[in-house]
Amino acid sequence: MAKKAARKKVKKASKKKASRKKASRKKAAAKRTTTRKAFGAGKVGKKTARKASGRKTKKKARRTVMYSSAGKKLYAVRKADGTFKDIQSYQRAHAMDIARSSAAEEAQITG
Repeated sequence: MAKKAARKKVKKASKKKASRKKASRKKAAAKRTTTRKAFGAGKVGKKTARKASGRKTKKKARRTVMYSSAGKKLYAVRKADGTFKDIQSYQRAHAMDIARSSAAEEAQITG
C-alpha cells in the first residue's frame, strides 16, 4: 500500500514539473515576440526614411548554391515569384564577378 501511495506522489510531482516547464516555455515565446516587435518598429522607420529620400536601391540578386549531377557547383538566381531566372556554373559566375569592376573603381579610373 505504501508503494502505491509513493507512486501517486511521484506522478503528481512530475505532472507539476511538466506544467511549470510548459508555462516557462510560453513566457519565453511571448518575450521573443515582444522583442521582435520592438526591433521591427525601428526597421519601419528606416524604410520610410529611405522612401522619403527618393533614392531607390536595387536589391542584389541572391544566388542559391546547388550542385549538378556531374558534381559541379552551380549558382541559381531566382525571380520574385520563386522560379529560377538563371542557372550558371560557379566557375563562370565567379570569373565574371572578378572581371566586373565596381562603380567606385570606374569613378577612380575616369578621374
